[in-house]
Amino acid sequence: MFQAAICGVWRSCVSQWLLLAMSCCALGVTGISSVRADQLFAPPGPNAEADEILLVSARAVGTACDGQLLSEKLLCQRYEIGPDGRSYWKAVDWREALLEPTPTRTVIYVHGNRVEPGEDRSRGMMIYHSLVAHGKPSAPIRYIIWSWPATPIPGPLKDMHVKAARTRPAGWQLAWFLDQLPAEAPLTLVGYSYGARVISGSLHLLGGGKLNGLELTERFHPERGPMRVAMIAAAFDADWIQPGRYHERALSQVDELVLITNHRDPAMRLYHFSVNRGRIDALGKAGVPQPSSLGEAAQRIVRVDATAEVGRSHSLEDYLAARGRMNVMWRRAVPAVDHPPDVESSLSGATSSAARQLPPF
Repeated sequence: MFQAAICGVWRSCVSQWLLLAMSCCALGVTGISSVRADQLFAPPGPNAEADEILLVSARAVGTACDGQLLSEKLLCQRYEIGPDGRSYWKAVDWREALLEPTPTRTVIYVHGNRVEPGEDRSRGMMIYHSLVAHGKPSAPIRYIIWSWPATPIPGPLKDMHVKAARTRPAGWQLAWFLDQLPAEAPLTLVGYSYGARVISGSLHLLGGGKLNGLELTERFHPERGPMRVAMIAAAFDADWIQPGRYHERALSQVDELVLITNHRDPAMRLYHFSVNRGRIDALGKAGVPQPSSLGEAAQRIVRVDATAEVGRSHSLEDYLAARGRMNVMWRRAVPAVDHPPDVESSLSGATSSAARQLPPF
């Protein structure tokens, strides 16, 4: 009885630690002052006539992996600025807004866990403001906030286990959506925490892989070029993108992968408690173990250690406050000049190799 009580107390403590670690950004816990946060995330508002900003939400679809259902139920809102200078979100048809051929770079942000409807927009705009603050290319971009069903559910461990399983269908839905987008548009994917897990799963599926039986049986744009990808505090197994592992085909779709890591992040340090598979590290803790196993693909991974700047935090705000690290991430993830697709494909290896020889700041 005593042993059972001790185990119950231990599980309760672990649950509380994990709740704090994995949802501190949702609770507003951050290591930077509110004044500094206001200054950091309040650059000039986006110009509605230049960049196009949209929210695309799959929340109404739940976990269904059905292309027809997604086509009918994806919700889309466009960020608009009215004649009076006030901003608002206007409902639009995602097919009309996104499926016309365009050479414009598209940047897609996938949020993490425990994010409510409405909060997805504010979190997504933080990422956009970070991009603006770090020298967004002068050419217009299309920026999309991808929202998946991550609303908190009671019980921290239950929440994490449910959402971890939910990232599989969420990855399929994102892969289906990416496949619909015009192949002419270069893509950048940015994911935070479980959002990085959704992205990795989607890339694996686009590379011809399966996730527990889920696969893309039809492709609209199989000729799409490789994508730029950035992952902040990626909450999935560090070895998943290695050969023979769960997301082994993800890197086949990647031109360059920027990993923002932090080995003091409590969510990264305690990640193994959420998986029940032994002592497993998260990718966002220290990157890929034994990168030599990736062969040539290892040259396309850039790890940026933010431990000194972020420390004991899993807050999105604290990561975005690490200005030097974010500068590196955005320079790599959203290049100042895009090559035509055929040139980009042929130069990707040389460009990545040369860039590594430059000073990081």
